[in-house]
Amino acid sequence: MTKLMLMAFLSVMICPYSESRDEGEEPVLPPLHLNCTQAYLGRMFSTEEATTQLLKEAVETLVQVRDTLNEVNTKIRGSTDMKPDGAACQPPFTQVGELCLLLALQEQHTWVAARQFCAGYGADLAHFSDANTFAAVLGYVNTINFQRKNINIWIGGTDEAVEDTWLWVTGELMPRGPPFWGTADGYALQPNAGTSQNCAVLWKADYYYMHDLPCTHKCAPLCQK
Repeated sequence: MTKLMLMAFLSVMICPYSESRDEGEEPVLPPLHLNCTQAYLGRMFSTEEATTQLLKEAVETLVQVRDTLNEVNTKIRGSTDMKPDGAACQPPFTQVGELCLLLALQEQHTWVAARQFCAGYGADLAHFSDANTFAAVLGYVNTINFQRKNINIWIGGTDEAVEDTWLWVTGELMPRGPPFWGTADGYALQPNAGTSQNCAVLWKADYYYMHDLPCTHKCAPLCQK
């Protein structure tokens, strides 16, 4: 407001004046020219209105950007509870990376019976093909087995159809070597038991690295949806 008053004063000072004065008479202040003052004031108020409108539009744009970012963040947070296909992991399953897993430590089944147990939940034995997912699975297993019970865990891998051709229950080739498979006696790389051991297990004594076992052993099922 002070700035407007100063500008008005300056506009008055530079406005031409048309009032006549007696010759030789020194004016104290130049007389006001009404039309000139009104014109300058009109321009100033028009400029202020335009600036106010621009600020209003800028604020509205920022509000829209804020609302859009909030919506995106909400969707991102919500996606952490969803499988990639959009189906939520419902209890008793838990989201583990991109997998929905259920480890039933209280259950002890043969490999075939473990698959049947998982099928009762609309699932199958767990499978994975990259080291990051395997690490996430191991983290989940150790979280569930916080009491460190000596329980081995079935996963969905077998070479029963063709010896030493290890396949997941999905028909995909299983990864071989470290960091997936463990060792026996500290040096013999798993799997190593030939036709006598055709099913894959997370072996507790080897920190849950993969081993081959006879499919008739009884272990806890790790189910995946």
